[in-house]
Amino acid sequence: MRKLVILFVVAAFAATPAAAATKPNKTKQTAEADEIAKQHDNTRRALRDALPLVLPTWSLPFYFSMHHDETKNEKKKK
Repeated sequence: MRKLVILFVVAAFAATPAAAATKPNKTKQTAEADEIAKQHDNTRRALRDALPLVLPTWSLPFYFSMHHDETKNEKKKK
């Protein structure tokens, strides 16, 4: 039992530097790169979400009638 406890303590002590080394050290450059990537992602998302608004005129009735049946059912339920 004593050997098992000592072995556990030694293993925990040996794993401590390994756990400490896995923590990412954020430098100014990596933080700035992460911020730029976040801004680019937000821009891409905004452009992607705006795309359905640019439709040819022949498809506008189809686009606006896609959820028309659902809104009718919701009004009937109320």
